Amino acid sequence: MAQITLSGTVCGSRNGSAVSTRKTDGGLTFANFSVADLEYVPTRQGEEKRGQFYQVEVVGKAAEIAADRLNQGSFISVSGQLVQREYKDKLYYEVKNARLTYPPKGKGAAGDDEEVPF
Repeated sequence: MAQITLSGTVCGSRNGSAVSTRKTDGGLTFANFSVADLEYVPTRQGEEKRGQFYQVEVVGKAAEIAADRLNQGSFISVSGQLVQREYKDKLYYEVKNARLTYPPKGKGAAGDDEEVPF
């Protein structure tokens, strides 16, 4: 199982909320959102710089907290199981069973102060 830790900004969808949630019949909450990592993106000379995008899935109480706290543009650190899949000749990255680390309020970048894990 491949593990990954990344930091980036939450990408919102065109239909509104940045985080989508669903509950199972047993009451377990799942939250899904996208994170863009624009820090280091290799490009060829003259190419537009594109980011790396990850679909993140959070489960349980952490999913409920994510739904309340995250908005489009929120900075977040994510750790979890990396799943790579290919669809129509494009690679997609998913982080399953993710753990989130939120920067303290008023901080916009990692490393500014001690982070508060959830």
